[in-house]
Amino acid sequence: MVEYALSDVSSLPDPLTDASALAGIPPWRQAHILRYRRAEDRRRSLGVWRLMEEMLAGRGFSARQVAVDMRGKPCCDGVFFSLSHAGDMALCAVSDAPVGCDIERVRDAPLEIAPRVFRPDERAYLREAQSESDAQRRFFTLWTLKESYMKMTGEGLGLAPDRLEIRMPALALLRDGAVQPCALFHAAHGEYELSLCLQDPSGRASFRKKER
Repeated sequence: MVEYALSDVSSLPDPLTDASALAGIPPWRQAHILRYRRAEDRRRSLGVWRLMEEMLAGRGFSARQVAVDMRGKPCCDGVFFSLSHAGDMALCAVSDAPVGCDIERVRDAPLEIAPRVFRPDERAYLREAQSESDAQRRFFTLWTLKESYMKMTGEGLGLAPDRLEIRMPALALLRDGAVQPCALFHAAHGEYELSLCLQDPSGRASFRKKER
C-alpha cells in the first residue's frame, strides 16, 4: 500500500532568515534547502522535508536515518518514499516498495512541447480536451504520471519522456512499447494535479491519502 499526504507550505518561515526553522535537519539537507535563491523555493524544500519527517515517523522511522544515494536521491533503509513540491504544496508518498510521486500546479502548460514528450495516443488525448483549461489539466495529468515513474525508478529526466506512454483512462504505463509492472494513481487537488507510481508486479496495489 502507498500512503501519501499533502501540506500547504505557504505559512512556513524563510529558513534563510529564521535559522530555527532548520532545527533537527541534517547539515546536508540544510545546505540543499539554503541553496535556493528564492524564499518560496526554500519554504517548499523545507516543507516537504518536514512532511517526510511526519510520514516516516508514522511508520516507526526517524528522519535521522535518511541519507542520499549515489544519484543524490534521499533514501532510508527499510522504507521507500518520494518527495515533490510545486506552488504552495508539498507531497510525500511512503511505501514498502519503490514509489515515485509528482505534483504540478495547473497553469501555463507548455503545450508546444507535446510533440517532443508525448506519444501519438497521448497527443490525441490532449486534442480531445473540451476546453483550454481541460487541455492544461490533461497535459499535467500525463506529465505527472510520467514523472512519478521516472522518480520511482530513480532515473529522473535521464529517461526521455517520449520513451514512456500513458494509456488513458486505463492508467497503464508502457516503456519502449512494453507494459511496465507498476501501479499508477492520479488525483486533482484544487489547482494541482498529482500522481503516484508504485513498483507492483502483483497488480493489487492500493493508495491511501493520509489526512493531517
